Amino acid sequence: MSGIALILAGHGSHVSANTAGIVWAYVDRLRSWGAADEITACFWKEAPAFSQALDTVLADDVIIVPVFTARGYFTSEVIPTELGIGGDAGTINGRRVQLTPPIGEHPRLRSIVDIRLRETIDEHGLAPADSAVAIIGHGTRRHRGSRDSAREQAQRIRQLNWFREVVDVYLDDEPDIPSVYRDTRAANIIALPYFLADGSHVRQDLPRALGISDLDAVNCVNGRRVYYCDPVGSHESICQVILDLAREAGLPFSERKPACAWSGFPIAGRNALLAALASWKTLQFGQVMVDHRRVWHCDNKGEATEFASPAALRAFLREDPFRPLATSADLPAGWQVSLEAPEQAHAVLETIFPGLIADWAASERGALKIEALTSIGKRQSGMFQDIHRLPIDVIKKALDKVCGGCIRRPTWWPAAGQAGTDLPCRAACNLWLSTARQLGDAKL
Repeated sequence: MSGIALILAGHGSHVSANTAGIVWAYVDRLRSWGAADEITACFWKEAPAFSQALDTVLADDVIIVPVFTARGYFTSEVIPTELGIGGDAGTINGRRVQLTPPIGEHPRLRSIVDIRLRETIDEHGLAPADSAVAIIGHGTRRHRGSRDSAREQAQRIRQLNWFREVVDVYLDDEPDIPSVYRDTRAANIIALPYFLADGSHVRQDLPRALGISDLDAVNCVNGRRVYYCDPVGSHESICQVILDLAREAGLPFSERKPACAWSGFPIAGRNALLAALASWKTLQFGQVMVDHRRVWHCDNKGEATEFASPAALRAFLREDPFRPLATSADLPAGWQVSLEAPEQAHAVLETIFPGLIADWAASERGALKIEALTSIGKRQSGMFQDIHRLPIDVIKKALDKVCGGCIRRPTWWPAAGQAGTDLPCRAACNLWLSTARQLGDAKL
């Protein structure tokens, strides 16, 4: 097909729903604007993976916007490698793929930083002359450029002579976060997370490093008053940043009203699903049942809660408790989605199991791209490099621990057998890789 697909590439998490949740919130808003023909997300730690994202859309032109604060290890190395493109652009199977700069490099972030600082000053009646600002970035020793955006924001604010002192500090680099108490003297410290997601880093790691316990109150640490800001990524104008980047890459955006809340989804596998529904009337994917009128949990008892939007359904199924593996066999029951048209069944399933239907449809026609563990181990440059060389007993333990609780069959590891579910898994997911690495390290 022709058309344009817009894919947001985020990090995701195994411990916090908010890390990927904020990216899905961006996706929901962009779909409500009719920003592109197909709009979705992909992640490092959740589904669909970076390496599988292109197979979820059918558009001839694909624009990928990294939801990261800096041009660092993930945006410069991991994402292009996983997508199979060289640099920021490439042609894959006749489709044009464009990777934009990360969100954190966009000039509009300057105004968001200023708004966050002004909000804190006004709310607490602070005098800038008695206040220090700490711009807190992630950083990584694997890529020095990962500090550039946070450092440039600190330099810009410092040049404004707005505050007594301004420093940039990092979660995973130098200067570290606790150095703010050593390198500043002002009575007040305004700590601004230069992060996009309100996830585990923002809610746990940064406060721990700062020595604060109540994120919504004024904390006293080392005789200083610490004011902790909301992260820049939670500001409502971030979607405008995404659109600016996508426009620069060639997205001819003009806002158009979508047909319904289930519009703007990736469509790979949709026709196969509709054909199967026409033939079989009712289908089952793990614990989810589908017919031409509704989608529901197979274990529903009594009256089920009706969901009418992707955001509400997604929050119910993945957030409390958080389920980092969308296809784990612990999907909450007690819900259903009524369909206005059979085509909406695909969007609902895509909300529940991102990327699954594209893989299912490819498998049905004998075209699923299986990636062996050896291929992943050879492609990786970080902690998963050579993961295929782990002892067999470690690999089996990881299969039991992760795959044993998943509705998909690990076809990427032939020794796992073919019994059980008919939903194939094309490649080891990040949760499996992380679990296997942890088990391997524990054995040493």
